[in-house]
Amino acid sequence: MIELANRGHNVTVYNTFPKTYTIANYNDVDISNCFGPSVAWDLDQMKKLDVNRLVAVPGALQLIPKYEQIISCKPLMDLWNSTDEKFDLLIVEMCHYDIFLLFGKRFDAPIVAFHSHIPFPWHHELMGLLNSPSYLPVEFSGYTSKMNFFQRLINALLHFHGNFYYEIGSRRVFDEMAPKIFNQFVPKMKDLANSVNLLLFNTHYSINWAMPLAPNVKEVGGLMIQKSKPLPKNIEKFINESKHGVVYFCMGSLLRGETFPPEKREAFLYAFSKIPQRVLWKWEGDVLPGKSDNIMISKWMPQRDILAHPNVKLFISHGGLLGTSEAVYEGVPVLGIPIFGDQRTNIKSLEANGAGELLDYNEISKEVVLEKIQRLLNDPKYKENAKLLSDRYRDRPMSPLDTAVYWTEYVIRHKGAPHLRTAAADMPWYQYLLLDVIAFIVAVLVAGLLIIYYTTKFILRAIYGLICGGGAKKGSSKSDKKKRN
Repeated sequence: MIELANRGHNVTVYNTFPKTYTIANYNDVDISNCFGPSVAWDLDQMKKLDVNRLVAVPGALQLIPKYEQIISCKPLMDLWNSTDEKFDLLIVEMCHYDIFLLFGKRFDAPIVAFHSHIPFPWHHELMGLLNSPSYLPVEFSGYTSKMNFFQRLINALLHFHGNFYYEIGSRRVFDEMAPKIFNQFVPKMKDLANSVNLLLFNTHYSINWAMPLAPNVKEVGGLMIQKSKPLPKNIEKFINESKHGVVYFCMGSLLRGETFPPEKREAFLYAFSKIPQRVLWKWEGDVLPGKSDNIMISKWMPQRDILAHPNVKLFISHGGLLGTSEAVYEGVPVLGIPIFGDQRTNIKSLEANGAGELLDYNEISKEVVLEKIQRLLNDPKYKENAKLLSDRYRDRPMSPLDTAVYWTEYVIRHKGAPHLRTAAADMPWYQYLLLDVIAFIVAVLVAGLLIIYYTTKFILRAIYGLICGGGAKKGSSKSDKKKRN
């Protein structure tokens, strides 16, 4: 959005996380009060949400009342009811809700949808993409594209399970909710979703897996990665003076490091005390009990700039997509501790590329943590593979940001660019799967076989009748002749 504004577009953003930018043609409308306060979750809360992958989608759909609260808030209702606003394009994040697409219909504007990870199963259907659970993992599955039989079975169940819950738990709910919010007839959510002109998603095949895409679906993984900035003096000094390099430890913005249970925390403290490297630890508390001299803690750290420093040897992370992408971009091996959502899938992708390892949260112990850290630091294959992965990730004809901007402007220039949309997106499922054609072919084959069968049967009976029937008449004549004699 900032880049579009920098290129001369008038940009208005309704934002639950508003920021201040000194750009004349960029307008950030604060709707943070519509959502309520954001909170940082602890590890136990996250683990409860991640107990069963089958509840991931239904669990996310429980947030739907929040979206009703957001969309019915005053700033958005004022936008809906405005008569002087005109827009050439609507850009909307499209996860598991379609209701915001109504604004595209309201202003008769093309729609660019953005998703922060690999497409969900319903995104494939929406854009007319081939979606086979045999080699395309569902986001929350924790699998890579190479699955054994059991994994393909689970992935297929997750695929159909997700589509089912999305249809009945999202689209149908919003179909009932939308007319009440806007007090008028509105299109069905499925029809709205089918009007999306372009889908951008924040992954890249070099990290995840190759998938067949339509011309109106573009990978822009790494969109947020900007040029690194100079580090704060104290952090730069700490890194530069480490003769053996630095380990950076951060569990993201939602997870507070201080919520680690004591035994888990002590496992990392023990491991860090046994390695020659220094450690930067994003720690939200004022004090880290048992901290060794080679550890620096801070409530906030410039992660992008830290990972860009050549003396950083390892990134210990929860496996969030943004941090994982930054580590891949800079060629830093990752020790991932997935807690929730797509994090296991991200770390598994790094493992498959030999650029990292997964550390199961339930298996954290002093011995396991130390062994994993030492292997990732001392075995050169991890750094080599991370560098190879970085080279593949960076090697593109255009930067992710330029790609996103180009295709966004392309949709504006060509009035929605309907020619990019594959016909498969508008086909009924039975036509897309050629079930009607298969049924016709089967019917013709069955009819042909039946015709052949009954024709052959008729001919054989006729021949049998001619042969056997004629013989019987001859026999009868001889018998009658004997009786007459």
